[in-house]
Amino acid sequence: MSISAPERAVPVADAYDVIVCGGGPAGLIAAVAAARNGAKTLLIERYGFVGGMATSALVTPISEFRHFGKQHIAGIPLELMRKAAAMGGANVSLESGNYPVNDEIMKLAAQRLLLESGVTLLYHSWFSDCAMDGDRVSHVIVQNKAGRVAYAAKVFVDCTGDADLVRAAGFPTTKGDVLQPATLWFQLGGVDTKALDYLFGDAVDGMLPVSNTIRSRLLELNEQGEIPIFGGPWINRFFRDGMVSINLLREATDASDPEWFTKTECSLRETLQLVIDILRREFPAFRDCWLAKSGIQAGVRETYHIVGLYELQKDDILVPKAFPDTIAKGAHVIDIHASDSNEQNDLVIPRQEYNVPFRCLVPQGSINLVTAGRCLSADGPGFGSVRVMATCMAMGQGAGTAAALSSRHGYSMSDMDFGQLRETLIAQGAVVDFDNVINPGEPIELSVYPAVNAA
Repeated sequence: MSISAPERAVPVADAYDVIVCGGGPAGLIAAVAAARNGAKTLLIERYGFVGGMATSALVTPISEFRHFGKQHIAGIPLELMRKAAAMGGANVSLESGNYPVNDEIMKLAAQRLLLESGVTLLYHSWFSDCAMDGDRVSHVIVQNKAGRVAYAAKVFVDCTGDADLVRAAGFPTTKGDVLQPATLWFQLGGVDTKALDYLFGDAVDGMLPVSNTIRSRLLELNEQGEIPIFGGPWINRFFRDGMVSINLLREATDASDPEWFTKTECSLRETLQLVIDILRREFPAFRDCWLAKSGIQAGVRETYHIVGLYELQKDDILVPKAFPDTIAKGAHVIDIHASDSNEQNDLVIPRQEYNVPFRCLVPQGSINLVTAGRCLSADGPGFGSVRVMATCMAMGQGAGTAAALSSRHGYSMSDMDFGQLRETLIAQGAVVDFDNVINPGEPIELSVYPAVNAA
């Protein structure tokens, strides 16, 4: 059944060179990059703050900026992390390049970076639709307390995570039959962090330690039907004694299905209370713990992917290619969270950082629309590595810079001047060299995350 809604004129509030939809790790960096390259830039964000999964979903650490002793992500993403660190809200000294963040400080650090770069912010506004002029996007339409409002631009960057603008514009997307599960991250106070100190070392080869003692007992409780499936758990000290941030909850869902995702959110919050009670009961370090905060929303790993000019594949991760249109690098372990068990699938550690080509961010047929972040074009294993936040930030710098160049010179996204794009990125500190690919040797394959025991 359907109804006919009356047509209404949508007022055009303003016009920009570049509009970025979504202020997550990719989107906020894309907006800064576009503005710094001379584009009048608008960033549209549904919440009252930016940071995406790092702030709304409490995901920490932000992974990963270094790999086997080499800094492969720098530029604006590293500038943001250093800004947060100077405010006491990040640790950028870890050799692994997995940098913990305080979500509240990250909100402010990112907002300052945006405003200092000249970006116009529009909070509390939900992307609703777009208008097309032939094959070009001409306007985005947002829904907020002012009603439906349109904004015009020369170039658009879709950083919604779910390819919302790409789908509204009619470009093809795809979605796997089985998606990675959602996680409700949470922070606890009143924890005996000294007793858990053995868990708080730096990641090794991108792999954070998991307590064998805690995991084994939770697996027993899962087999007995007392708790549902879970991941990890990965437990991080949260910047002070007595505080931890935990990645444990896991549930199959499709975050692009509002009814299903609503049920998932409700279910995860019920499970959170159950898990906290179990932690208090089973493990002395958590006997006096209390819930400090849970994510505003569950962390989403995967929904729609664009059908891009190139699909990043597993072989591109394990045997890096010299892509001339490289706009970012990744190095994170191929890590696919199982939606129907307590395990990780296809755990493989790349020996060398790999190259992410700009073509993975461009929908087939696009003229003035580019993406950045987790909706890029990638196969399952390729996505299992490239989806992490630091790599999404680096993609954001590439996409935002390309958007500014397109606005200024009229380049089509499907016909970008890669040489000029690369030179501009290098001038702003990004690591985009592509001609130093070596034979990295055999990747490291694991069956499970490494577990450690209390001393």
